[in-house]
Amino acid sequence: ITRIWTAVDSCGNSNNCQQIITVQDTTRPAITCPIGVTINCEASTNPTNTGTATATDNCTDVVTDITYADTRTNGSCNDNYTLTRIWTAIDSCGNSNNCQQIITVQDTTRPAITCPINVTINCEASTNPTNTGTATATDNCTDVVTNITYADSRTNGSCNDNYTITRIWTAVDSCGNSNDCQQIITVQDTT
Repeated sequence: ITRIWTAVDSCGNSNNCQQIITVQDTTRPAITCPIGVTINCEASTNPTNTGTATATDNCTDVVTDITYADTRTNGSCNDNYTLTRIWTAIDSCGNSNNCQQIITVQDTTRPAITCPINVTINCEASTNPTNTGTATATDNCTDVVTNITYADSRTNGSCNDNYTITRIWTAVDSCGNSNDCQQIITVQDTT
C-alpha cells in the first residue's frame, strides 16, 4: 500500500509525504486431520470413507488446496496393513502445513466355504476328493482362498464295507481366518 499523507494549514497551504506499507502472509494455515480409523479390508480407504482434512488461514480464511499422500506399512498378512496419510494444506501465498492420519486396515472376516454335496458311493469307489468333490472358498479381501484342507472321521455301519465318512473341509484365508463345512460320504456294498 502506498499511503500519501497530506497536511493542510489554516491558510490552505499543503504538503504531503509518502508511506509504503508492505502486507505479507507468512503464517502457515491451520490444518485439522480426520481421526484415525480402523476399517475392514474390503472397505474403501478413500477419504470419502475415512475422512477429509480441513484447513483455515489467518488471511484467506478458507483453504481449498488440501492434498494427501499415503505410505503403506505391511502387517502380519497381506490384508492387514497400516496407511500413514499425510494431509497438506497450502494457502494462497504458498504457506503450507500438514498433519497425519493413521488408517488401520484389517481382515477379521472368515472366508466363505462351500462344501461339495453329500454323496453315496459303492465300496470299491475311491473316497478321494477327485471322486467325491472338493470344497471351494472365497474371501472378502483375498477373494480366492487356496488353503483348503479336509479331515475325515469314519463311522462303521452294519458291515465292514458299509460305513460313513464325515469329511470336515477347512478354508483358511491369508490372514489366518478360518471357516469349515461338513460333507457326508456314505460308502455301501450293494454288489
